[in-house]
Amino acid sequence: MPDGRILTDADLVGAILSVADRRRGQQSVRIEAVESDPTDPGGDIHLYTLSVQDPADGSWSNLCQPGPDGVAKAFPLSGTWTEAGRHLADDRAFSLICTGGAIGKCVRWGYKPWRTAANGKSLWDYHQACVRMVRADHGGDGVGHTRDDTPIDVFDRLGILKPAVDPGGLSFEAAWGVDGAICIRKPRIAQIVSLNELERTYPRLRGRTGEICQENESRDGVLILNRS
Repeated sequence: MPDGRILTDADLVGAILSVADRRRGQQSVRIEAVESDPTDPGGDIHLYTLSVQDPADGSWSNLCQPGPDGVAKAFPLSGTWTEAGRHLADDRAFSLICTGGAIGKCVRWGYKPWRTAANGKSLWDYHQACVRMVRADHGGDGVGHTRDDTPIDVFDRLGILKPAVDPGGLSFEAAWGVDGAICIRKPRIAQIVSLNELERTYPRLRGRTGEICQENESRDGVLILNRS
């Protein structure tokens, strides 16, 4: 504050923020409540209940939709995001991220872009790759090829997430890097896109689809893998 005071989370309850939304323009967002994320063992993440005001009638409603765990909260994440789904570092800006979206899920799964792994590697790129994977953004252009509530099993070489012992009928789908899929064994939802369509749309994937893509994939740039 101008007088030097630093407001804590609790002090901010009731505050109204003016937030820029790419699709809806400027919005008024009110902080209703805040709590530590009970699923975060590191204690980094604080979850905010946020309401957005309807400019037409002045009513307030939850900014976020609930995710698979029923949580409909948000948290601030440093940086900005492009239309193509790339996370850009920016110390002067932050985004409000809902827990039910791809960005929020990947943070809460352990891919915290502000942290480093036990081996010293930054998790920034791992988080970016995870977001591409959740959205089935094969080409890294912001175009997703999935549907809400589609089950996936996510894992990585760092051991932050490990493959399920019993995948429950899920099979290997793809290996992912910061710019989308490195290789694709199968499309997540065949009715949305085929391997041939993906190769035509994204020439760098030619010769990298089908059985040549393996769960032990070791190509350069592979950070995240998944089953579906």
